[in-house]
Amino acid sequence: MASYPRHIPAGGEGTIKIKVNTSGYGGRQIKKNISVITDDPQQPQINLVISGKVNNFAVISPRFARLTGPAGKPLKVDVDIAPEDQYPFKILNVTAQNGANIKYRLARKNSQGHERYVLTVENTKPDKGRYADTILLQTDSKVKPEIEIRVYGNIFDPQQKKQG
Repeated sequence: MASYPRHIPAGGEGTIKIKVNTSGYGGRQIKKNISVITDDPQQPQINLVISGKVNNFAVISPRFARLTGPAGKPLKVDVDIAPEDQYPFKILNVTAQNGANIKYRLARKNSQGHERYVLTVENTKPDKGRYADTILLQTDSKVKPEIEIRVYGNIFDPQQKKQG
């Protein structure tokens, strides 16, 4: 998102403010290009580059909860959520956007003096089919008040082989 004055007089000054959504880039490099169009015949376009490393808020493993298997068999996955030292937080509440095909529970763990959480997600869909849902973790952090964990279900007929 950008905010800027629509017109800057010749020889004048202006400020261009750029806000970059870094959601989903934790622990990775990000690079965004911005084009500024001018009426200067010598420089009709100026390209600005914003780049840098985005800090991780938490280590989440696996990043998605995938529940794949035959109908009628128990399917569950544990998602480990460990706050980074520079961004400590507590999880205050857990909800699902839909919740029709899953059940979930959150456990608080302490590992070598570091608090972490384990989110267990289980399939409740009794028949074959696919679904997607999102589990929302409300935190006490001002940096990231909500963490989303995507859930993907692929339940197949027990007589069939796993579908891709």
